Amino acid sequence: MIELSKRETRLIQILGVVVGILLVYFLIITPIMNLRDSINKEYEQNMSNLTMLDKLYEQYQELKQKNSQYSSQLNNTRGITSLIEENAQSLNIIKNKTYTRDRPTVAQGKYKKVSADVRFEGLDINSILNFIYKMENSGMLIQISYLRINQTIKGRNTYDATMTFNSITSQ
Repeated sequence: MIELSKRETRLIQILGVVVGILLVYFLIITPIMNLRDSINKEYEQNMSNLTMLDKLYEQYQELKQKNSQYSSQLNNTRGITSLIEENAQSLNIIKNKTYTRDRPTVAQGKYKKVSADVRFEGLDINSILNFIYKMENSGMLIQISYLRINQTIKGRNTYDATMTFNSITSQ
C-alpha cells in the first residue's frame, strides 16, 4: 500500500469533504429548490387561471342578466301607442299631439316588428327631448327610426315633431 504523508492525508480529507458537500448540494438541495420553484410557478399559473375564470364568470352573469332583461322586454304586451299616450300625458303634451298611427306589423319567425308614427305640433324643444328620453327609457325595446323637427310659423321657439318608433315583440 502507498503510504501518504500527513499533508496528503489532509488534502484527501478536504477533497472528500468538498465532494460530499457537492453531492449533498446536487443530490438533495438542488432538487428541493427546483421542486419549490415549480410549485410556485404552478401556483401563480393557477391563480392567473382563477382570475381569468372569475372574469369570464362575471361576463357570463352580465350576459345572462342582459338576456333575461331583453326576454322580459320582448314579452311585454304593452303597445307602442299606449306608451306614447302615457308619456305624452305625463309630460302634459297630449294636447299638442295631432295624430298617432300604427303601421302594419311584420312577422319574422317568432318575433314581430311593430311601428307607430306620432306627430306633435307647437312644442318647445325641451318637451320634445323629454318625450324622446321617456320613450327610450321606458323599459321596452324601442328604436326611433324617423325623427323630423321643423320650426313652426307661429313662434320662434315652437317646433313640430314627427317621429316613428319601432319595436320588436314576441308572437
